[in-house]
Amino acid sequence: MPSKPKKQNNGRWRATVRYYGARGSQQLERMGGSADDARNRLAEAMRDFREQHGRARITRTTKLIDLAAELLVELESDDAYTEGNVEDYRREIYVSTDKRANPATIKIENSLGNLQVWQATTGELDRHLKHLVALGLRRKAKQHKIILRAMMAIAVRHGAVEVNPVDGVSPFTRRKNQARGKVADQQALPAFRAQVRAWARGEAVPGTPAYICGPPRDWAVVWVVDILTGTGLRPHEVFALLLDDINLDCQDPYLDVTGTLVEVKGRGKGRWVRKPFPKTENGWRRILLPPHAIESIAEAIAYLKTSCCPNPMRLLLPSTKGTLRNPNNFARPWRAARGENFAWVTPRTFRKGTATEVDHAYGDPERAARQLGNTTAVAKAHYIDIPETVPDNRDVLERWARGPDAAKV
Repeated sequence: MPSKPKKQNNGRWRATVRYYGARGSQQLERMGGSADDARNRLAEAMRDFREQHGRARITRTTKLIDLAAELLVELESDDAYTEGNVEDYRREIYVSTDKRANPATIKIENSLGNLQVWQATTGELDRHLKHLVALGLRRKAKQHKIILRAMMAIAVRHGAVEVNPVDGVSPFTRRKNQARGKVADQQALPAFRAQVRAWARGEAVPGTPAYICGPPRDWAVVWVVDILTGTGLRPHEVFALLLDDINLDCQDPYLDVTGTLVEVKGRGKGRWVRKPFPKTENGWRRILLPPHAIESIAEAIAYLKTSCCPNPMRLLLPSTKGTLRNPNNFARPWRAARGENFAWVTPRTFRKGTATEVDHAYGDPERAARQLGNTTAVAKAHYIDIPETVPDNRDVLERWARGPDAAKV
């Protein structure tokens, strides 16, 4: 308990308290112009005082940017988070030092970083997230909410605040997209495949003029489309395929999914690395290949043999330099090949289409989930498009349309 404030020879008042902790006893004291002033100052010091072991002290006056640094330290020591996961957090926390980056891009560092923990109220954080949504940065707002919740959870554990202020912010309203759905797009695949081949040959497609000069068009877009539609792979799994994981010479040709790409930035320039295991526990799988996927994979392998390009990693779809193909750079030829008529098509569209086609053919969502490398619950929630089936009301509607006397005839 704090001692009773005592008046000093200089007229000021002194209040003390002794704290007993793992490192022994420590005395806190505060001076004030009056007994109440000294008592209040000591109470504030007691509230802010926390003993930490091997880490920075987290108190009410800790800045959020320092709290974010503490979060990154925790994530790096947690085996549940990969290097890529930690980089995703770091990118949204700190302003990029790359000269090409826009310094005005909203990050936690330049928007909330100077706030102290006690200033990061529910209202303050809610205003920040709503500002991002108003700017059309909905995905960034969701990322900031996740990061801020984890940051403030540290402050709660260390006793700097009693409750996590992020728990009280407004939830994100779910956007309702136009119900063209995945089923409506199922019949568009043959036309899309034909257009991509026309683009690769140098022909004009709606929204993209014909090839005239410059480097030849990237035929890998054709192969990626056929691999995606023949397997349901994640886009980053396609670029991580190894020649050693593909067998086209057996009775039932197949490929094994043994890895995926992750982006690692950290210090200096960013880079893509191949993670030697899939995204999820269900991701490691062997997929039997349909004929159109076999043809494209065989073409890609034949191209590797004739191009004499370096390929030390033995990738199926390496870059022209023999390194991992950058998915971000691949987006440019992809947009050109899809043109205006198929502007809604993304590589992930085919993952949804694959799940829907398999489920509708066999009526088995588990079968579709295994094709994707997901759990059945995830496949049904995010990939399989199942139109709502209403009860059989045909007789009621028929009597309503024909009138009550029609049934007597």
